[in-house]
Amino acid sequence: MLFFIGQVLPYIAAAVFVIGTCLRVAVWLKAPVPFPLTLFPAANTNTGRMLLIGREILFFDSLRRGDKWLWLWAWLLHISLVFIIIGHIAGIYYLTKQFTLIGFSAETSSVLSGWLGTIFGMVFLAALLVLFYRRLTIPEVKRLSDPADYFILGLLLAIVVTGMYMRLASDVDLPAVRAFMAGLFTLHPVPIPKHWVFISHFALVNILLLYFPFSKLIHMVGIIINRAMITELPPVYPPRRVNPTQGSNRSISLGEGGCRL
Repeated sequence: MLFFIGQVLPYIAAAVFVIGTCLRVAVWLKAPVPFPLTLFPAANTNTGRMLLIGREILFFDSLRRGDKWLWLWAWLLHISLVFIIIGHIAGIYYLTKQFTLIGFSAETSSVLSGWLGTIFGMVFLAALLVLFYRRLTIPEVKRLSDPADYFILGLLLAIVVTGMYMRLASDVDLPAVRAFMAGLFTLHPVPIPKHWVFISHFALVNILLLYFPFSKLIHMVGIIINRAMITELPPVYPPRRVNPTQGSNRSISLGEGGCRL
């Protein structure tokens, strides 16, 4: 079982994640758009379009205009997730010494890495709990929720709880984790560290990657395509041509026996 979780499942999860996401994007791009979806006022240049798309991705402007309370927690959840991912990559690669690259001592770097990881983890956990509470208590949100919504929140909660436990209350061997992750990325996998909380956390992350292309989490990719479509340059309509021989003498029939204007 440990062989499968540590040396087989990661490659299956990565393949499903990448291929499944690409296929979903390909389907979206091939879908016919019978009419322009541009929201006005729209940018008149490609640079303006990129700025609008970037602003939406970074600040969730459309959600902020609609529901500021939901926007706050959704934004905190996404921004903390970004920093958690960056922290995992840098922290594991540099063994918490990443801040020495900007002049801090090794000891200070380890302290900063620990504090920042804990802070962003707690923010992510709080945001998940608030969103879970909304689904359980707000009638309109509860009515629109389905089992998949609760499964995603439950899976994310399990990931963050095991991650925070591993950070605060366990003695996971970080160099062993680094060696294990390096083996996966270089296609020379080594046995997974035999610590139950790390194994649980790692397996849950792989389940998330497997589920991602088939879940609502795909909105993290779809938002780029969606915003690109509705920030398209406004269509240019040809000028209306009026026959000079027709003027006020034109008549419109309103049907048989009707009046004529």
